[in-house]
Amino acid sequence: MSWLALLLVPLALYAAYKLVGVAIKLVLAVVVVVALYWWAAPQMGWPTVSDLVYVFGPDLDGKRIEEVADPSRLAGQAAERVTDHVIDEVAERGGFAQPEVDEFDEVALPLPESAPEADPETPRAHNPPM
Repeated sequence: MSWLALLLVPLALYAAYKLVGVAIKLVLAVVVVVALYWWAAPQMGWPTVSDLVYVFGPDLDGKRIEEVADPSRLAGQAAERVTDHVIDEVAERGGFAQPEVDEFDEVALPLPESAPEADPETPRAHNPPM
């Protein structure tokens, strides 16, 4: 290595160190601005962060971010997108006949029988702790 390389390697490492520091400061500044906007927007009557993501963000099939990230719907959406389409595709490629199913035909399942209620006047057995 030449003496020029010996001078440039520490200089490049120092510049990279400074660049990472600037990048971290920029990320933190963006987080602070978004947090302030998140807090101030509803009080000022401005669109919320969710509204901005809905308008300017990725295409979520016309759904708001709260609807997409709703934990009660995630499993159903994942199952619908993955398994149903995979099974349909495998059946179609394999030449298997698929029965015609009407979406609105539901099989009426019997309701479970309710357990007989205990008589409130009957004393319960008391098991003392050991």
